[in-house]
Amino acid sequence: MLSLTLPGISVVEKWNIWRQLEMFNQHIDLLKKKKYEKFAKDGRFLTSMEAVFLFDRIWDQLSAGDTKKVSFPGQIVWVNGAPGAGKGTNTRHIMRAMGIPTRPIVVSELLANSPDLKEKIDQGRLVDDDQVTLCVMRRIMEEGLARSVIVDGYPRTIIQTEFLWLLQIMIPIQMAGMVLLIDEKTSIQRQLSRGQNAKEHNRKVSRENTGELLEVRKTDCDPEVAYNRYSEFYEKTHPALRLLKKFVDYHEIDAKGSFDEIKDRIFEALKEKK
Repeated sequence: MLSLTLPGISVVEKWNIWRQLEMFNQHIDLLKKKKYEKFAKDGRFLTSMEAVFLFDRIWDQLSAGDTKKVSFPGQIVWVNGAPGAGKGTNTRHIMRAMGIPTRPIVVSELLANSPDLKEKIDQGRLVDDDQVTLCVMRRIMEEGLARSVIVDGYPRTIIQTEFLWLLQIMIPIQMAGMVLLIDEKTSIQRQLSRGQNAKEHNRKVSRENTGELLEVRKTDCDPEVAYNRYSEFYEKTHPALRLLKKFVDYHEIDAKGSFDEIKDRIFEALKEKK
């Protein structure tokens, strides 16, 4: 494995050399019909060819041929969790514990602006890696050189996690991961309860002609779709999030219980790292 601490050449040149060698090694593995190893014996994280190509495509679009155009905040906190785990509510506690003043970047809100992508979300399916990654990275870059930002809802696949590792090689960024977990029964109950509460709120708004209507997600109205969303998280997203442990400050939080109990767990987990 090539060291990226070679003196006298730029970060981009180091990356190009590393990438060429990595792609060569993985092509050899393909010829030998071996599976890609996710972790080397020395603990270094290896990416799949798909992730390398994804990074190549996204980086080209972000830089538009000029790497000086690519700038990110000094710290990015990736918040994720099972459906119904309360990411929206608990993100406020994470912001307070970490002293982050900027409004969170919520991936579901970004994707909702596209009717095609929103349809996938409503069905409890994951959005294409290229589409969601480019959307998220462009939004993060809008924050410029902010000290810290929180991103709610990324990464969600192993390739996306590998993309972040490659990004950290290119641009040294301090990253943290906060993952909120609940069991299947609690997740489905919370999703359906959220949908019912939103419907009741909207009926009241319509009846009294005061207040604002809430979004009623399709996944919050159908038990089968709610189950599919939970299953999708544990089959695809949770394994991807656990890979973050290899290169970010990572925490898994039990999100079952009262608001105060969950808040205390978040503060305790972050306090341990100080």
